[in-house]
This record gives sequence, C-alpha cells and structure tokens, in this order.
Amino acid sequence: MTQPTASALVLGLGCDRGTAFATLQEAVSQALHQIGAQVGNVVALASIDLKADEPCLLALAQQWGCPIHFYPAAVLAPVPVPNPSATVLRYTGTPSVSEAAALLAAGTAGQPAPIHALCLEKHKWRGADGKNATVSIARLHPPMSPSMPPESHSSMTTSPTPDTTTAPATAGKIMLVGIGPGSAAHMTARAREAIIEADTVIGYVTYIKLVADLLDGKEVIRKSMTEELDRAVTALESARQGKKVALISSGDAGVYGMAGPTYEVLFQAGWTPDDSVQVEIIPGASALNSCAALVGAPLTHDFCAISLSDLLTPWPTIARRLDAVAMADFVVALYNPKSGRRTRQIVEAQRLFLRHRRPDTPVAIVKSAYRRRESIVFTTLDQMAEADIGMLSTVLIGNSNTVVRHGLMVTPRGYANKYDLEQNGETRDGEKRGRSLSTGLLGWLETLQAQYAEGIAIETLAQQYRLPTDYIRATLLEPISELASTDTAEDEV
Repeated sequence: MTQPTASALVLGLGCDRGTAFATLQEAVSQALHQIGAQVGNVVALASIDLKADEPCLLALAQQWGCPIHFYPAAVLAPVPVPNPSATVLRYTGTPSVSEAAALLAAGTAGQPAPIHALCLEKHKWRGADGKNATVSIARLHPPMSPSMPPESHSSMTTSPTPDTTTAPATAGKIMLVGIGPGSAAHMTARAREAIIEADTVIGYVTYIKLVADLLDGKEVIRKSMTEELDRAVTALESARQGKKVALISSGDAGVYGMAGPTYEVLFQAGWTPDDSVQVEIIPGASALNSCAALVGAPLTHDFCAISLSDLLTPWPTIARRLDAVAMADFVVALYNPKSGRRTRQIVEAQRLFLRHRRPDTPVAIVKSAYRRRESIVFTTLDQMAEADIGMLSTVLIGNSNTVVRHGLMVTPRGYANKYDLEQNGETRDGEKRGRSLSTGLLGWLETLQAQYAEGIAIETLAQQYRLPTDYIRATLLEPISELASTDTAEDEV
C-alpha cells in the first residue's frame, strides 16, 4: 500500500533484540524512500513496550528529536491491521507491532487511525548484523499535531530531546570513567573524584558493584551487558537536565569501553565539542596492562589487542586480524575470549595462531585481575583452548621470543640482537651503540639490493622475508642514499 505521503507521519517500529542502529537506520530510510517522504515529515515513533529499552530505537528518537511511544501488547492486539502475524502474536502477545503501533500513535482520543491511514504497510529489512527491523508508516488522522497517548493506553513515552524552553540554566557533563581492573588501589585519583562529584552514575551491574563505596546519595542506573547504546542515551538525557553523569567502564573507557558508543550517540544527536554538555574521558588501566603486570613483562615489545566477540564484528574480519598478527609475530591480548554461548571462537583463534607460531608458544590466562576471584594460568598455545576461559578472562599470547621463567612471562625487548649480555653488554660485531641494527632498515636494504643483483627473483625475496611482492619491488627502486642520512643516533627505546 504505497500512497502519496502527508506532511505529518508516524513510524511504527519493530526489531529483533540487539538490532544494530545502522540496520534500523537503513530500514527506516528505505521505508521513507518508498513513499517519497523525508525525515522532516516524521513527528513521532511508536513500538511495543517490550522494546522500551531497545538502544537502537532510543538512539533513533534521540537523533531525530521526536517522541517515541511504547504500547502494551494488550493495547496493540485489538487494532485492525492488514498484515497480522501468528508468529508475532506467539512472541509478543499481539499479532502486530509496527502497523498497530503506527495506527495507534496516528489516531486521537485513544482511538487508532483507520487502516487507510497506513501509507506504508510493514516493511521488513534484514541488516548486515543478521537482525530484522520492521517499519510501518501512518499519516496522522485527522492531520494535526500528534497527541500524547492517553492514560487509558497505559503507554510509556520517551522524549529524548528536552524542551529547550525549559532547559536548565547550567548544562550537565558526561564523565567517561575508566575504573581500572576493579580494585580501589588501582583506580586513579581522578576516577574516584569524578564518581564522587557525579549526580548520576551509570554502568553495567558488575562495574557498579566495584564502586559501591562511592555511591551514597547518588542516582544509580544499572544496565545489562548488551545495553551500551542505552547507557549512552541515558547519560546524554541526564546531562541535558543539568546533571553530572559518571558513565563507568572497567579498565579504560576508550579500550572496548563506553567512550566510542557514547560519542556515536552524541554525534547522532547533533552534539559538537562546542555544545553546552561537556564531555571528559578519564583514563584507566586496561585489562591488557593489568593482566600483563600480574604475569611479568609480556608487552615489552610490539603488541596488539583483539576482541573475539562477534556480537558486533563479523567473524571473517576478526579471523583476518588474528591471522595477520599471528604471522607478524605480535604479542597479542585476546579480549572477550569466550562466553556461555560463544565457545568456538577461542578454538578458531588457536587454529589460526598455530599456522604461524610454535605449539609451545607461552600463553598466560588471567581471570578477574585484581578482583576477589583472581586466577592466573600459564599454558602453551597448543593447550590454550583446553584451559578455563570465560568473559572475565584475558588471554596473553607471546611472540616467538617470549619466555616463561620462574613463573614470569617476559618478552625480550631485543637488546640481545645488539649487545652481548654475557660480555658486559659489549656491542656485537657489526653493531654500533645508538645506531640502527645492521639488520635494520638501511642494512636490510643493502642486503636486499645485493641479493637482487645476484639474480634472486623478487618473488623469491618476498617469500624469504614474508613481505608483499609489490613492496619488495617498490623498495628496490628506492635509492639507498636517500635513506642513509636519516640513520642518526637515537635513544635506545
């Protein structure tokens, strides 16, 4: 039922739990395009009250600055709709969500708009995240400003954007607080100050428990593990009301924490650094640092972190990253390695690493670092997947030089390449203190040029050094003399 659109429209929305904001955006964009409408035509959103905490719906309402109405299934069920569904009825208690919600929000005096007010019947879209979003569009009936759902509906309405005419004189502040590993001794002074000065503290329930001694007299909002966008939306709403909000993350807020999702919500809401709502990021020790400190010094040389969670990242992307860093000989910290439902990811990571690393490569598994149930297990790459690993674990995989001695995992910085540590630290033959290694860039280029001059093919050289063929070819074309002047004395770091 595609008809010319009126100027004022209501969107009825439905979606799978945990639907990505991008999926909902695409579904809505397609729906509006089908009837030739614009975002500016939309005056309200509507859904079932089961979705009152759905982050993508709240984020869309926040971005567009329009109210979103949530109706109980008992109110939606009697509304006549063109496309009732027995499946929807089984899961929600009503045969229609998006169409019924659109008609209810488009009606007046507690009565739904007639079926002919629907200018787009339910439009379903499956996003890249594998989740479904459904959109129905109704014209206001009669055409006028949408009223708030009457009390007889027992509905809940969220207005994400406060009325600017009643905005507080002093705007609020969002403090993105990294609380470190969880012990008071390892929380920064600024993190404690931020929580103490906050009016409202928002966080995952486990994190809230870790700062319980700082919460007296504060509004505390606890959210579940999958409600990151909802936390950010709630923080912005509170800050718009003039409150100081501490949005807490374990570890560092910018490392798999709340800083990124919060900025996403802020940008979608039109926020800029010049906005009256201030934002401060308060750093904390990430799990990577905390776990490394407990097991020795595994991160002394190049390292990286990869999350095995595929809730938001496609597995092929994760697998490519694992394969690349395994081949490149990084020390690697695996975040979110395993959960009750995600048990195979750590096995796949092990398989990818064993393509490039020795089976006896050292691995340390740290669970609940600096917390009451802390545990540390040393194992090897070929035995890693058999260890007790969960969501509170961080897995540290060493590189080709990492060792475990006296119960400590250590990755050498590389001094032995230049100095004879058994001969009072004298430089090795061909090496100079404060200069690049003989096998550093300049020395390697000279070797590469000599090998090529001897007739060794570029493809063979690429295979020998495990580098791309086009990189070897381009490097051979660059005169060595242009790089020689850059090889000046430098700090040993």
